[in-house]
Amino acid sequence: MRNTTLAKLELTRNPSFFLCSLVGLLAAGAVAGCAGGSSDTGAAGASGGSAGTSGGAGTLGGAGTSGSAGTSGSAGTTGVAGTTGSAGTAGTAGTTGAAGTGTGRGGTAGNAQGGRGGSSGTTGAAGSTAGSGGRGGTSGSAGTTGTGGAPACPANATFCSGFEDANMPANSVYKLQGDPATPWTAAFAVDTTLKKNGNSALRVKSMSESSQAGAYRMLAVPATNGVFWARFWFRSDVDVAADHNPIAMACLDDAADKTNCVEFAEDVGMAFNANDVVRWPAGYGRLTDGSTRPYILNKNTWYCIELGFDGTNRVQQVYVDGAQLINATNYPASALAFKNFKFGFWTIHGPARQVWYDDVAVAPTRIGGCP
Repeated sequence: MRNTTLAKLELTRNPSFFLCSLVGLLAAGAVAGCAGGSSDTGAAGASGGSAGTSGGAGTLGGAGTSGSAGTSGSAGTTGVAGTTGSAGTAGTAGTTGAAGTGTGRGGTAGNAQGGRGGSSGTTGAAGSTAGSGGRGGTSGSAGTTGTGGAPACPANATFCSGFEDANMPANSVYKLQGDPATPWTAAFAVDTTLKKNGNSALRVKSMSESSQAGAYRMLAVPATNGVFWARFWFRSDVDVAADHNPIAMACLDDAADKTNCVEFAEDVGMAFNANDVVRWPAGYGRLTDGSTRPYILNKNTWYCIELGFDGTNRVQQVYVDGAQLINATNYPASALAFKNFKFGFWTIHGPARQVWYDDVAVAPTRIGGCP
C-alpha cells in the first residue's frame, strides 16, 4: 500500500520517471538513458535593445541596456554610430536600447552585452581669427569759442539786419532834426568789437561824440500797417533808469518826431510812453504813494527785447529775455495805423550814452528767438 502511494506521487511529480521504471520492469538491462533528469538548457535571452538612435549632428549614440537574466543570453546588438556632427558642436547621447526579453528556464543568468556607444562627431574647425581693430583717429584740437550765429530772418519780415557790413541797412531811412545832408554815420557806427551775434553790431553814438547828429539819432524801417512785432538785442553803457528818453517807437511815418507814436522808452525805468501817458511793469515806475521804482535794464548787459505793437486793437506788449513784463491794453487813447518802426536813441532828459543793437527784425507776427 505504501509503495502504491509513493508510485502515484512520483507519477504526479515526474511522469517520465514513472514511464522509465515501468519499461525497466519490462526490459531489464535496457539503456539507462532514463536515469535522473537534468534541467533542459534555458533559451537564450532575447537580444539587447536595438542601438540607440543616432544623436543630432555630432551626437554620441547611447548604449543598449542589458537584457534580463537568461542562460548565456546573446549580447545586445551594437548601437549604430552617431552621425558626424556639424562643425564644432558636440552630439547628444543616443537613446538607450531596450532590454532583452524573457527569462530562460533553469539556465544560468546570461547577462546581455550593452550596445556600444556611437562614435563622437568630429569637432568643427575653429572660426577664423577676428580682424584686427581699426587704428584710432587722432585727437582733434578744441575749437575756439565763437560768438553766436545770427538768427535767421523770418520769411515775412519787412526789415531784418544783423549789421554785418559797414553800409547803411537796406530799407532803412535816416532823418534828423537838422541838415538833411548829414550822413547816417554821424549818429551810427558798425561795431566789430562789441556785438551779440555774428561779426558786428550797430552802435548809436553818444551826443558827446558827434554834436552834428543832434538829440534824435534813429533809423526808421517799414512795418505792416497797424499791427507788427519787433525783436532785437539791446545794450547800453548807462543803466536804463532815468527820466524820459525814447529807445524805439511804432509811428505813423518816418519823420524825426514822436507825434502819433507809441514809444518803448526810458521813463523812470523801462516803460511805454504815448504822448506822456506812461505804462510800466506792474509794481514799477511812478507809484501811487508818490515814490518811484524804476525797472532797470542794467548797463553793459545784452537784453533780448520783443515789442508787440497793435495800434488797431490798442494792445502793446513788452517781453524781455522771453518774459512778458508789460501788457498795456486800451492803450493809447485812440487807434493808430502804424507804418514804421524806429530804433536808436533820442536824448530828451539825458544822461548821454552809447547804445548797441544787434539782429533787429520786424514782422507782422511775433518773431521769437529770445532765450
